[in-house]
Amino acid sequence: MPGAAAHAVDSRGAAPASPAPVAATAAAGGCEAVRKAGPVTMDHVLLALHETEEERDARIRDMFAFFDVDGRGQLDYAQIEAGLAALQVPAECKYARELLRACDRDLDGRVGYDDFRRYMDDKELELYRIFQAIDVEHNGCILPEELWDALVKAGIEIGDEELARFVEHVDKDNNGIITFEEWRDFLLLYPNEVTIENIYHHWERVCLVDIGEQAVIPEGISVGGKVPSLGALSRDIWVHEGPRAFYRGLVPSLLGIVPYAGIDLAVYETLKDVSKTYILKDSDPGPLVQLGCGTISGALGATCVYPLQVIRTRLQAQQANSESAYKGMSDVFWRTLQHEGVSGFYKGILPNLLKVVPAASITYLVYEAMKKNLSLD
Repeated sequence: MPGAAAHAVDSRGAAPASPAPVAATAAAGGCEAVRKAGPVTMDHVLLALHETEEERDARIRDMFAFFDVDGRGQLDYAQIEAGLAALQVPAECKYARELLRACDRDLDGRVGYDDFRRYMDDKELELYRIFQAIDVEHNGCILPEELWDALVKAGIEIGDEELARFVEHVDKDNNGIITFEEWRDFLLLYPNEVTIENIYHHWERVCLVDIGEQAVIPEGISVGGKVPSLGALSRDIWVHEGPRAFYRGLVPSLLGIVPYAGIDLAVYETLKDVSKTYILKDSDPGPLVQLGCGTISGALGATCVYPLQVIRTRLQAQQANSESAYKGMSDVFWRTLQHEGVSGFYKGILPNLLKVVPAASITYLVYEAMKKNLSLD
């Protein structure tokens, strides 16, 4: 796999460096000034990347060959999508169709090496220009405080913790600063216009939210680093997605309610009768037995219907109006089964059980207490 292609979607979990050591590192020579007089040209890019023209050409040819697995000398949508999938780019962040359009200047649905090379030239020049705009000290790297200043000037409010995660995600060597090579690797396959706002929202998308499945923060939920009010969010959904968006995932929700309630209640009553007959010897179950029966029945019911919950959540949390958006419940099922296997339907089940099981147990405990106090037995 080409190094640049792999780094473009690299994610790491090491702790970020604090701003003070970062500044000290930069002052001590951690950043290397690469500013060159005159309009931005490919010479600036080569200097910033410490590459010769021959090395850059070889790198781009390697990346083209990575996508062109059949060696046909041309790329189509399927090859680009497969290449991005091989790089483990989340489905919601692939931009395969946009990348094809950005490269395909003659609009024939195929991208030859010359088209691919032209895209790479334009993209690296574009990335260098915004890199230089953020690197106000022109010392060859972006410091966290410089990135923060650029985001604030663009109207994006970002906290220290979120800024640290941003830098950490782009900073491959975990030294607390972003070099142009790291900047390029993060954004090289991003086909849209490179503005600070787009870069921030792209980072939001590639930093996945662990909600039991591979999903991204939906558009509008995080705007400028702030969570909007319920009214503002409702208006945004209504305007951009229409009233049907409020009912996305309704079918799997309804399909899950009936079997969950049936399994939960049937198992609870069965366990209660078994305990009364074989353990308590015809005496009424106490609170501990009721809690135990509710725990088992709730866990079993939640586990049986959890795949429907995953399908529902993926429908609700997907990026609206994207090329990779799910077409419906069956599309979620087959794509999950194809890319993640059966285990994909049970991602996040542990935190779900930690929520459902105590709730079911307490519900049955209160239910039995109310029945007894109201003499409904």
